[in-house]
Amino acid sequence: MKILLVEDDPLTSAALCEILLGHQYTINTATDGLTTLELAESFTYDLILLDICIPKLDGISVCKQLRIKGYQSPILLLTARDSSTDRVMGLDAGADDYVVKPFDPDELMARVRALLRRGKSVSSAVMTWENLYFDPINNEVKCEDQLIHLTSKEYCLLELFLLNPKRIFSRKAILDRLWDFAESPGEETVSTHIKCLRRKLKAAGSADLIETVHGLGYRLREPSNPAESKVMVSPTDSRQQIREKTAQVWQSFKVKVKEQIAILEQVASTLVERKLTPELQEQALQEAHKLSGSLGLFGLQEGSKVARELEHLLEHPQLDIKDSQLISDLVATLSLEASRETLLIPLSSEPVAYSPLILIVDDDLMLAEQIRVEANAWGLRVEIATDLSVARKMISQNPPNIILLDLTFPNPQESGLTLLAELSRRIPQIPVITLTGRQSLKARVTVARLGVKTFLSKPLPAYEILKAVTEVLSWSRRGRGNRVLVVDDDPALLSYMSNLLNAMGINVTTLENPEAFWEVLLDCHPDLLILDWEMSGFNGLDLCQAVRTDQRWRHLPIIFFSAYTEESRIVQAFAVGASQYLSKDMGAEALSTEIWRRLQPTL
Repeated sequence: MKILLVEDDPLTSAALCEILLGHQYTINTATDGLTTLELAESFTYDLILLDICIPKLDGISVCKQLRIKGYQSPILLLTARDSSTDRVMGLDAGADDYVVKPFDPDELMARVRALLRRGKSVSSAVMTWENLYFDPINNEVKCEDQLIHLTSKEYCLLELFLLNPKRIFSRKAILDRLWDFAESPGEETVSTHIKCLRRKLKAAGSADLIETVHGLGYRLREPSNPAESKVMVSPTDSRQQIREKTAQVWQSFKVKVKEQIAILEQVASTLVERKLTPELQEQALQEAHKLSGSLGLFGLQEGSKVARELEHLLEHPQLDIKDSQLISDLVATLSLEASRETLLIPLSSEPVAYSPLILIVDDDLMLAEQIRVEANAWGLRVEIATDLSVARKMISQNPPNIILLDLTFPNPQESGLTLLAELSRRIPQIPVITLTGRQSLKARVTVARLGVKTFLSKPLPAYEILKAVTEVLSWSRRGRGNRVLVVDDDPALLSYMSNLLNAMGINVTTLENPEAFWEVLLDCHPDLLILDWEMSGFNGLDLCQAVRTDQRWRHLPIIFFSAYTEESRIVQAFAVGASQYLSKDMGAEALSTEIWRRLQPTL
């Protein structure tokens, strides 16, 4: 299969090339939008991987122009922008999927495989033809239990025919799909590779699956027993080889990364000297943007997060000299993270055993099985509970990473909402996606109040369901964390909060003296701030306002936890930047739930 990769960051592009080549794809690359349009119009691609922030013409405009011209191949957008507005713009422009950097390479490849299968007569990742098994996840081809060693082009030829069982391919069409345009071999090359492929398959005990259609080309031969089908997935070291090659890419680009960080360091120094130019700031912004996307690809998630913070700071048109220390601190942290070895850890010989677990709670067994089959291609495990009592036992014995929950069950005594209410009080919480035939606004509001982040309406293809699942899982992995700073001048209240939050598995820092607030804030770097209203010295309003004036903390959730419940005070709190206002007379269970909701990322 032939993929056009469009990415202007050399580090990200090199890493993605190694990953895609490791999965036997033929790759062409482009670094700007205009070149992308020319290549897409001149050559046939099975998929375009398209970054949004590229020079000359942005990715969304490229996507829109291609669709206007009738371009049919799937387009998968890659971007570091993680807002719903950007996702909507990309999908409205005609993209088939949208992946946010930094992303997990295995998840990206699962989405690539799913898009390549879309519209084909193939529903499972592992494809079979009589006694031949083709496994694109592990890059294996087997006849019975015998592994067949194929070259990259032979592997791609076999995949092309298996994915398009009814289609006849001319030799020229095969050249266009499987060979880089820079190679430009003759058509006899195709005949030679098919001959070699046939020879290897025959030696392994497989029948000749490639039929020659004289005067037209080649196609997949009808199997002698079309109904016969088996699925077999065996472990392999191919994914580990991809990881090792990606790590080598990191080593070769470490000098380039240091140069990018040096540009960011210049911003802090020139800002102190009041010599920062718009050109340098714009260049630094671009480098921070690239690093925020590329570092996570190599397992350096913390570095990616710091680069994104720098990007947000540099987006501000008027940086002040007081920002120089913050930028300097962030750059120092980024430099430390980038000096680490890549965190791409060796894979287990059975990686699937450690993949995310989905619990489907639905009495529609046929739909659940369809999702299970598709999930296998995404590297996800699935367990199914067809009634709520079984679901409760499964959650208790082996908590899943995420739950797909229908709201309607035959038992009139309880519904999916019953289980959802129980899950909303569970600590730690499990992300829940509702998948239901209910379409009413009332149903949507009810589940939203119970903490559901995504509401899916039946009927929906398994691919779309799993896309939502991976997005929620990705958000959970990239969640804000669980560091909470509580500021209150009442020692008894601080002790109560400390015990409560520690029991929830939350890392809590308490502060009795508001005078030391700023030093403690910078030291503990919280994911949630809880403030009392009335305190000696600085009160909660003062602290909240101070936090909101610093760009670094503009997205920090802030809860006012106060004995005062007058409407005027609540209005004041929200006016200075509070995210929520809670009364101190609320119960521990309700308080725990609200804290968890603020710590969980919203979709």
